Amino acid sequence: MSGALPRLGVLHAPNAAANLRDLVLAGRDRCEVVLLVRREVAAAEPDLVRLGQALATVVVIGDDVPHELSALGLDGLVTFHDAELEACDAAVRDLGLPGATEADRPWDKLVQRRLLNAAGVSTVRSAPVDSPAGLFEAAAEIGLPAVLKPRRGTASTDLSFLTGPADLEAEPGRRERWAGLVLEQLIQRAPHPSGRRWLADYVSVETVTHRGRHTHVAVFDKTPLAVAGGTGPSRHAVRETGDVLPAQLPPHVYDAVLATTSAALTALTVRDRVSHTELRVSTDGVEVIEVNGRLGGEVAGMIAMMGGSGLVRAAFDVALGRRPELIAPTRPEVLVSLYVPFPERSGPVRSAVTRAQVRELPGVVRVDEVAQHGAARSDTAFHAVKVLLTAADADSAGRLVRSVATRVARLYEADGLGTDPWLHQLTRESDGLDAAPDTTGADSTAPDSTAPIGAGSRGDTV
Repeated sequence: MSGALPRLGVLHAPNAAANLRDLVLAGRDRCEVVLLVRREVAAAEPDLVRLGQALATVVVIGDDVPHELSALGLDGLVTFHDAELEACDAAVRDLGLPGATEADRPWDKLVQRRLLNAAGVSTVRSAPVDSPAGLFEAAAEIGLPAVLKPRRGTASTDLSFLTGPADLEAEPGRRERWAGLVLEQLIQRAPHPSGRRWLADYVSVETVTHRGRHTHVAVFDKTPLAVAGGTGPSRHAVRETGDVLPAQLPPHVYDAVLATTSAALTALTVRDRVSHTELRVSTDGVEVIEVNGRLGGEVAGMIAMMGGSGLVRAAFDVALGRRPELIAPTRPEVLVSLYVPFPERSGPVRSAVTRAQVRELPGVVRVDEVAQHGAARSDTAFHAVKVLLTAADADSAGRLVRSVATRVARLYEADGLGTDPWLHQLTRESDGLDAAPDTTGADSTAPDSTAPIGAGSRGDTV
């Protein structure tokens, strides 16, 4: 029918990087959103289906995704959920829709690392692991230190750092799941290239690729990882704790991050997709940690708040074969999404803290989560609070992050936050001043994100 909107299928499930509201708003006046929900998800989450039906077309599907979608007349297909990437890619390929990769299963971390190695993008060694005996065989091949993680997984779940023989010997007693793992050489740790000690030594890049051309929309710094010690299960031992926009990288490191991201996406044969790439950074170089074939969690809203493009809409555009209109974040402030972790992952919350108390903390512009007394710590992904902070610049942002983390630890004193090594690492510069930033070649911040840095292997910024 003339003037009809294209039909875009979205493979959807809880905890995707885009929620129902995001999907409906992104599709407004652009496409008809068809929510595709697995049968088991629909049975477990009836409220999601009911809400989805009130906002869009919902189709419940089984396991044979390409066959079941063939009769729906879709013009494009996309997912924001990591567990649906392989099904989405298979259907896109079979139905001849935009977004197919030439490489098979590039989101499998073992396959991915080998593709990056073959293209000369990465030098990190890796080996498959499917049992305790296989771990020791892989360690003999790869060496220590190393990181053990699922070949398909997100949010640092089931990730273990094996720094030496003691960790290696202890891992069989800590780990519950063994199928489908990969052991990778641990990328050498280093201070953040800016010298700011409240920032971790890794970043993430959100990239929109259209017809093989990579446009990097935003680079995020991170706050340090929280790693739980002890002999308990390692399933949630490692937790991410925050995103910072924009990244505070010296220009030569910033350029290397973009160049390496472009090279990695090209090696994985990405042509039409929004992707999320994580990289270890130092003044000496950049190494790919992993590439995710979907939008990163938590970051799209931050980009929009800083004046940048809606990346859910951009993902819709490239899935439909359209050239997206992209705008870089331009606001001068620093935005921090901070998740303060529980040092003990299991058990109930012992402290009684209210949203009102958290809203009163300095610099807080939004409160996303507050762990409630008596609730399981897992209810908030093992974070005591999740807040959005804004500051005038990176140095004031560092002081603000330390202040908020310290005050949250006091609020949750009964849960041991005050003795958490993560908090001590974050606040070790008690006067709020960091080491002198690296000023090699220029100032310590990234170049103007609105200026194109050239095409080719590096890709473009917007």
